[in-house]
Amino acid sequence: MNMKPTRWTFIFLGILVSSFASNNRMENIRNTYRKALTQPKSIADLKSLTQNKKDGASTAFYAMALALDARESSWVPNKISLAKEAYIYLNKAVDIDPNNFEIRYLRFSFSCEVPRMLNLSEHVAVDKAYILKHARKGEALEDIMKKYFQKSGCLSDAEKQQLLKRL
Repeated sequence: MNMKPTRWTFIFLGILVSSFASNNRMENIRNTYRKALTQPKSIADLKSLTQNKKDGASTAFYAMALALDARESSWVPNKISLAKEAYIYLNKAVDIDPNNFEIRYLRFSFSCEVPRMLNLSEHVAVDKAYILKHARKGEALEDIMKKYFQKSGCLSDAEKQQLLKRL
């Protein structure tokens, strides 16, 4: 029996290592996002982890770093500018990966919380429909999602209950 590694063995191992590194990277991003929600000092860390990345999830989390910067800013023109930039990146993230539940949740939660006068809520209905259809246990941000859905003004009580049962 020939036990020499083949070229395919190395390719498989490369894919396996790459997948593991990507999962660790995303878990680090998610954990930093969790911190940034309550610790403004972590927003810069979230930005540095996600800035200039080309995948949809990183783009969405970069957008959320911008949104959190907007929340923390005391200067209104800066808040508006950052919110608009965040929205652009969230839409770009959905364009990159339209079937990613996490990305849809991030855009939905952002759009529901931004003041209506900014006109950054055009995708709320589409994202809500997607979320209601695809919610399931085991989502990476399930803990945050559950808390958000319970208080969201963009969901009816029946929709909240549906989501909380499915997550």
